[in-house]
Amino acid sequence: MSESSQSNMKSETDFPEIDPEVRRRSRMKLILIIAIFAIPLLLASIYLHLVRSSGGQLGDTSRGQLIQPAVPLTEFSFGEGDTAFNLDVARGSWTMLYMPEGECNEACELNLYHMRQVRLALNHRMDRVQRAVLLESESQLSKELLAEHPGLIVATGDESEQAALRDQVSAAQEGMEKIDNAIYLIDPFGNIMLRFPPDLKPNSMLKDIKHLLKVSRIG
Repeated sequence: MSESSQSNMKSETDFPEIDPEVRRRSRMKLILIIAIFAIPLLLASIYLHLVRSSGGQLGDTSRGQLIQPAVPLTEFSFGEGDTAFNLDVARGSWTMLYMPEGECNEACELNLYHMRQVRLALNHRMDRVQRAVLLESESQLSKELLAEHPGLIVATGDESEQAALRDQVSAAQEGMEKIDNAIYLIDPFGNIMLRFPPDLKPNSMLKDIKHLLKVSRIG
């Protein structure tokens, strides 16, 4: 084979040398992309580890109580159209769920107020959280009270529809101390994962939800 042929073959098969600076920049971009996805997962893992190691409490003993493991809700449905509350509505957002029993007394009104104020206090993250109340009857909350809570999802239904959700919430707390008048948190995958006792300070509830929104990109 002639020298010119060997030279041509070599030029066709050799790869051009990559500038070290270009290689360094490409490597940094790859690391950055990996970090964007990995860091939130790492923070979430650390956060859940801290929660579990604290006995199901988020931080100190005044915070919400973790439901371990988080329990996926199955189908339930109340209402239709824009006023509907079902599993599809619960998915995609973080949902604070309250299920008062009997007349909406002072504690009931306070829970609704705390849910509203906690969501407002999330500022630019507030659109990631919705509030829902499951009523035993439409007369349980007065029109005047409902007017104080714009955006609140109000769900009512017959006995079987009520049981479809209430029984799931009760089953999710199996092994935990029974608490009446609690507020529950449903994650954007439709899992019930936290409950807030009625005597919990709203600032503690706010801290818990802020932590979850910070370490999670879902919802």
